[in-house]
Amino acid sequence: MVLDDIRLMPLQCPGCGKEINSKEEDCVYFCSECGKGFQIIENKFKKVDVIYAKPEIEISDKQLYYLPMWQLMTTISIKDKYTLEHKDIPEEILKNRQFTSLLTSLFKEKDARKKMIFFVPAFGVTNRYQLMDHPGFQFTVDPPRLKGGAPVDMIGAEYSLDDAKEIAKVMFLSIQAHTRSVILDADIDFEFRRYRIAGIPFFEEEGLLVDGIKGFRIFKDALKSWDEIKEGIRKGGK
Repeated sequence: MVLDDIRLMPLQCPGCGKEINSKEEDCVYFCSECGKGFQIIENKFKKVDVIYAKPEIEISDKQLYYLPMWQLMTTISIKDKYTLEHKDIPEEILKNRQFTSLLTSLFKEKDARKKMIFFVPAFGVTNRYQLMDHPGFQFTVDPPRLKGGAPVDMIGAEYSLDDAKEIAKVMFLSIQAHTRSVILDADIDFEFRRYRIAGIPFFEEEGLLVDGIKGFRIFKDALKSWDEIKEGIRKGGK
């Protein structure tokens, strides 16, 4: 048998049987018909909870493109106390008083345990997607209350749950790295309690992608093969 004779079977939703468009790099898949998300682990379907978020800002008649983000409900623990003042915290974090209070109390209290929600991109990104300057980071500092909508066509996730957990740790450590060096060696424990995929609506605007929840912007070339992704979403849409 030659390679030209090999044909891949289409991926079908285990819930409703709808054919799902996917890329070779995908590890989590989403059905636009019934809304289910799933991974394939050892040839078995494993469910992943999904919410398709409704836009919160005025969109008018713009075409929406849904991109997946991991939403991780986490408990962070730190055993020792550290000195952390407001002057030690990056300006982009200080803008949010609630997150600033969480961060300072986490380091200033002995045996501190605090709940935190991380938003981590599940879609493929390039080096243009900066960790401290993207909607995932902004949503982590100021978590939105997502309102669920009807299932829509969404690209598959290239980053697994394990990937997301590691990225969340890096995200937190990057916040640390912008504070005083005395706390860089802090013993930090991450307990990831619950998780789901949040489908975030984006629209195009002057060479950028703008998220429909809070209006944060990223460059289109921060996503891998954006033009191919866009065409795939259009073809797979209802």
